[in-house]
Amino acid sequence: MTFLTGEDPVSKFLFLILLFLGFGLTINVTMALMTYLMEPSSVYLVKGMIAGNAQMVIQQNPSISGAVPIERSDNKDGIEFTWSVWVNLTDIGKSSQYQHIFHKGEQNIDTDTGLNFPNNAPGLYISPNTNELVVIMNTFNVINEEIKIPNFPMNKWVHVVIRVMNNNALDIYINGALAKRHILSSVPKQNYGNVYVASNGGFTGNLSNLRYFKYAIQPGELLALTDAGPNLTIHSKSVALASVPPYLSMQWYTDNV
Repeated sequence: MTFLTGEDPVSKFLFLILLFLGFGLTINVTMALMTYLMEPSSVYLVKGMIAGNAQMVIQQNPSISGAVPIERSDNKDGIEFTWSVWVNLTDIGKSSQYQHIFHKGEQNIDTDTGLNFPNNAPGLYISPNTNELVVIMNTFNVINEEIKIPNFPMNKWVHVVIRVMNNNALDIYINGALAKRHILSSVPKQNYGNVYVASNGGFTGNLSNLRYFKYAIQPGELLALTDAGPNLTIHSKSVALASVPPYLSMQWYTDNV
């Protein structure tokens, strides 16, 4: 009763301490909640269309003008994140090197293979002299785990989704259909490096809407992205583009891959 009425000086002091602690805790919780709610759950690294040889570097340091930092996985159900991109491959080329679409991590392209090493979290490439799509992911057990998708459609827009969920399940979707599930040897080794697009000469064709989600997108959202199609608005930093083919490639649904 004395504490409530405030007749005792010690009680008054303790009450004020508790009041300030409660106020401070409320402020911290409110700020954390506001940060979480205002944090973008997805970002465009490339919004619009660029030529496959239009090299771009998307800075991750927020202090640099024009940077587009991506948030690490929200880890609600283990490590999970998604990358989405539209690719129009028009030629497999004649080089012995891999054609580079994009990768995340410090740039160190091997001049013999065309692959970035060691950072690919992830990396997306076209194999030499063939229309084989290659996804590379760094893990803590294996530097570069490769997942290959043969018979990648050409001369059409193709929607590619790389999704990681439950720590080590990597799914690759082509035009909304699951092309392959790969169980990684361990959790992905994410990095704070920049995102590089069309490095080392890039690839022959066009790219549209490279996007990152800090969570594993679900079937409904995935199909909505596919149905929306590529963004054919030319990106301001792109070089002149060749004629743009129609989408969507139906070849993926009929080929035996």
